[in-house]
Amino acid sequence: MLEHLGVILDPATLKAFFVHPLDPQNKIYVFLDICRMLKLVRNTLGTGGVFVGHDGNKILWQYFVELWKLHDEEDLSLGNKVKLTHIKWQQQKMKDNLATQTFSTSVADAIEYCSQTLKPQQFRGSEATVKFVRILDRLFDILNSRNPCAKGNKSALRIENKDVCSPFLDEAFKYILALKNPTNAPMHTTRRKTGFVGFLLAIKSTKGIFSQIVEQPEAPLEYLPTDKFSHDHLELFFGAMRSSGGFNNNPTTLQFKAAYKRLLMRSSIKGGKGKYQKRDPTEILCVVTDTCKVNEEVVTINDAAQIRKYDLIHRPVPVENDHDYCEYPNMGNLSEFKKDAVSYIAGYVAKMADKENSL
Repeated sequence: MLEHLGVILDPATLKAFFVHPLDPQNKIYVFLDICRMLKLVRNTLGTGGVFVGHDGNKILWQYFVELWKLHDEEDLSLGNKVKLTHIKWQQQKMKDNLATQTFSTSVADAIEYCSQTLKPQQFRGSEATVKFVRILDRLFDILNSRNPCAKGNKSALRIENKDVCSPFLDEAFKYILALKNPTNAPMHTTRRKTGFVGFLLAIKSTKGIFSQIVEQPEAPLEYLPTDKFSHDHLELFFGAMRSSGGFNNNPTTLQFKAAYKRLLMRSSIKGGKGKYQKRDPTEILCVVTDTCKVNEEVVTINDAAQIRKYDLIHRPVPVENDHDYCEYPNMGNLSEFKKDAVSYIAGYVAKMADKENSL
């Protein structure tokens, strides 16, 4: 369809727009949903397991698997959200958050930390994978920006940040164009090319729209929120319309009109600025806990679960020493992974405590 309209999908001569049929002066730019493209790239890497970068270094899915295994063994995570559901994504491949959390800066930092600090055998040679994740995460943020007041890559495109964003978009375009599979075929020419071509189209279209409606002397917009080009708005509308019908998946024309009117009325009604005051100290919602014994000590069920999970059983205090610090775990027995995690958490607590004291 796009080719019949005039779009050229060949990355070598990519043309991300077609001329408006009724107004030859206007261009219609083409976007494929960015969230869907990120999931397709994740699916391709998770299924094939290997990409090859422009420098010949391999990008491996195995590093994400090893990171999850390390989290599972240590019962702590390195500041990221990688879990078994991110590794076994096949059962939930339509969830956007699993793909965005997998290709995030926090995951790149964790893999880089394992490679440079812990230095286990399974994380050697992960530099290309770290670079791939960083580029993909930053590109997704720029192509999914919303707020002009946001900081960094998540800020909407403006004249002020063009000098930072535009060179990166050019770099990301060349990087994706150079990605290959193990047989040395460019990824944008394989059967799984849609995700890569979609990102290339989005980069070209974003730069074209920005030049047309933000950079011109009498431009209609001061900034460009690229989130407006996603399919999320249509999906939210579809979900709202479908939920209004209850179990009815095939509404008639009259039922659709009634549901649509109801949505329009609901969106036009705004609440006032009334004040809510608590009349009495009664707590309606509360957490019900039970107690049990762990080593003859009465604790709650939740505390007992944490004690068993992390093996935090208190050691008996020696008779000849009455200092309470003897009850704390021996830091010498902790792995380097846990030492760094505990140090990071302790540093954050100290930082927030110092911030509260300064206020």
